[in-house]
Amino acid sequence: MSKPSGSGHHSPPATLAVLGCGTLGTAILCGVLASLEVKNPLKAQQQDATPKTNGVHPSSNKSPALGIPSRFIACVRTQASANRLEGELSEFSIPVTISHDGKNAEVIQAADIVLLGCQPQDLSTCLGEPAVIDALQGKLLISILAGVTIPQIEALLHLPSNLRRGSTTVVRAMPNTASFVRASATVITTPQGTPASMLRVVDWLFASIGTVTHIPASSFDICTALCASTPAFFALFLEALVDGAVALGLKRQDAQIMGAGAMKGAAELVLSGEHPAIVREKVATPGGSTMRGLLRLEEGKLRAVVAGAFIECKMAAEGLGAAERK
Repeated sequence: MSKPSGSGHHSPPATLAVLGCGTLGTAILCGVLASLEVKNPLKAQQQDATPKTNGVHPSSNKSPALGIPSRFIACVRTQASANRLEGELSEFSIPVTISHDGKNAEVIQAADIVLLGCQPQDLSTCLGEPAVIDALQGKLLISILAGVTIPQIEALLHLPSNLRRGSTTVVRAMPNTASFVRASATVITTPQGTPASMLRVVDWLFASIGTVTHIPASSFDICTALCASTPAFFALFLEALVDGAVALGLKRQDAQIMGAGAMKGAAELVLSGEHPAIVREKVATPGGSTMRGLLRLEEGKLRAVVAGAFIECKMAAEGLGAAERK
């Protein structure tokens, strides 16, 4: 796992463009902005707090060594999405340019780093134009598209099979919506030969919103399901616990806070090094109420249901990029 590094400060600051700034793209952007403001509160306060709309400026970073981003562009499709995004970004003092006019090539030309957050089925529409392909030359492209592989994107951009100087570098990452609270578990895979300065920036970007794990491309869809989809599984389990508590007379808000706190505590124990089975055994004392509850869960075949749901989720993640593979 990686932590944010300050090693990129020797390079000129970079511009990050989020192309397709939907739920996950917004979560990442908000997490990065929050991280920057925590580290540099005085510098952040000196900047204009009003998000800019549509105006973009050419990238000033011509150095081969890529710097940490300090300028931001968020690209959406509609005015309604721009209004939504402007509201979500209003709490930050670091300015963000918001573009909704569909001029992707212009946005990419103004950026050094492009975070690709469109829907997987929209990949060709988003990146397929010749002007977009040209604008991406020499840039770092980070894809957070589920089911879409690096070779698929490279083929769309007509990139060579091996990295060459001046060509687009494509990196694949999968964070989750906990980016909003800087608690994402992000997995990353990078092609062989990725420049060290780009690796530092990728690690910095995602380590600023949580933990980072580098994995081989062959494991990516498994990790997509494990890191990006399971927060919804955990939320459903929490809802069920809260429903049970409410049925017994507890206020829903109180039950939700207590249940979430218990889940967080169990996760912290595992992250500290304890095996999940040990955590369970320590709580389930002989003849206690916890053991009776666990037996009821086993009667419902909880393990098989959860494992089966996870496998189904992984298979579905593989299928998200199927249209682009045809």
